[in-house]
Amino acid sequence: MWRPDVQQMVTPIRVQRRRETTVNGSPKVVYEDADPALDFCNWKSRGGTESTQSGALVVEDTADVVLWYRSDISQKDRLLLNDDSKLAYDVIGPPENVEQRNMFLVLKVRRAVNN
Repeated sequence: MWRPDVQQMVTPIRVQRRRETTVNGSPKVVYEDADPALDFCNWKSRGGTESTQSGALVVEDTADVVLWYRSDISQKDRLLLNDDSKLAYDVIGPPENVEQRNMFLVLKVRRAVNN
């Protein structure tokens, strides 16, 4: 059985769900807290890259997240690192339910900052 190489899961995160509503014919994205909203994980930053797109500087930070299994997290959700709204990370791709055992969940997350 695979077990993650993590010592402890002590980094607090807030899980938020993406909700889309139509306002005047165009979609409006709103994020609402999940139930339960707060959770703890092991957060490993993978560093960031800088690039220029359309004359704007784009900094893209990525991280790997390991947490206890939650069936309600999807790739449309976002995580707030340390419950800070300035540190919002979007989930990249579908969450990985390791070996389909409903024990651990592995996520790849990305934060894009435009300056």
